Amino acid sequence: MSGDPRDRPSVAKATRGSAGAFGALVIAAARDSEAARGLALAYAALDAQGRWQIVDAVVADARAEGISPCAVLASLLSVEEDTDVARHIADAISEAGGSGLEATTRPRALAAGDDEAGGIILVRPLHGTFVEVLALAWKRDLGVTHALFDPMVHDGDALNHKASLPPDLRFESVPIAFAIDLVTPVLWTHRRQNGALPPGVNRFADLFSIAPEPDVDVSGHG
Repeated sequence: MSGDPRDRPSVAKATRGSAGAFGALVIAAARDSEAARGLALAYAALDAQGRWQIVDAVVADARAEGISPCAVLASLLSVEEDTDVARHIADAISEAGGSGLEATTRPRALAAGDDEAGGIILVRPLHGTFVEVLALAWKRDLGVTHALFDPMVHDGDALNHKASLPPDLRFESVPIAFAIDLVTPVLWTHRRQNGALPPGVNRFADLFSIAPEPDVDVSGHG
């Protein structure tokens, strides 16, 4: 469907309540990263009033389906830029007790190669079984050659991102501190040579002691 997203029917106008289409979507988004990502993208295309209404619809339909709305609301909060709507989401999460936001995974890292040519994959918990992933590969003379950031994926699928990196890299599990020490000089060199960090690094910049750059879309969906 084309045209201004504000002219489109709200996704919350799907059949409501137990076994309704929107209720089923809320259930799916609470458990499946692809469903959560799809709902977040549809949500982000709406205007502020529409997004506010989606938040209320998620809360109401989660209650009707007997599940916590918090995981779905957290997915919406990750793409929300309006302060008032973000506060509305945060209030809804607080009122629901934050149930479902406890991470059941742990942070971990894989590394390959060295500072001449190598790669890393960093996995950080979000909520439940959802994680965010940063995958990088580099060569000293070229800087970072591959950069992939996945803002939300099921933990069991996180390491599938190895397929997006050079096939000659042989990854092995390493302490996160080792992976950070390996890649931080590469990132400093890359920014000095190119004037910017690779896509996705902003979300992990706190690990590398590198100040993030403002107004950079790292989702890959901008």
